[in-house]
Amino acid sequence: MTGTNIAIPLRFVIESSSNSGIAFVLTRRRSVAAAATLALLLVAASLAGCTPGQSAVDHARQQIGRPYTYGGASPSGGFDCSGLTSWAWKQAGVTSIPRTSRDQHAWAKAITRQELQPGDLVFYSSGGPSGTVSHVALFIGDGMIVHASSSHDRVEEAPVDYWSGHLVGYGRIPASALP
Repeated sequence: MTGTNIAIPLRFVIESSSNSGIAFVLTRRRSVAAAATLALLLVAASLAGCTPGQSAVDHARQQIGRPYTYGGASPSGGFDCSGLTSWAWKQAGVTSIPRTSRDQHAWAKAITRQELQPGDLVFYSSGGPSGTVSHVALFIGDGMIVHASSSHDRVEEAPVDYWSGHLVGYGRIPASALP
């Protein structure tokens, strides 16, 4: 049986952090082109979820349990709310983020709740929805935030609506500030 091509399909599934898989069927007949395509798919899959916003979220979540410290902006000294958000975003390559929650609110691009993506900022006010911004958190996805809570004395996760009646709005890091 010389000259007979036998195709043996092999299935590769590439998982990304968003749990969406990419299936790729490789046959021996097309192994060179398929190998190149597989290599590109592997690179793409490794970059899935690797956005500056996700990076900021990952850095902030690594701080869960660290103490709340008024004026704190580092893992060694603890965090206040805006210290956590500015530190997390600086770890993700954004060096121009302002330090205070009020300044972050003024600097960020206003977005709606429906537009929230991991890494976006969520703003609150002790004076209610029309008050001056006094607290900021980082949206992590699935209706949750990570923030440095003064009332619980630590960095923690919470629902976006944890401070009912005090939500001011949402903001995104300006594109011009992204790495």
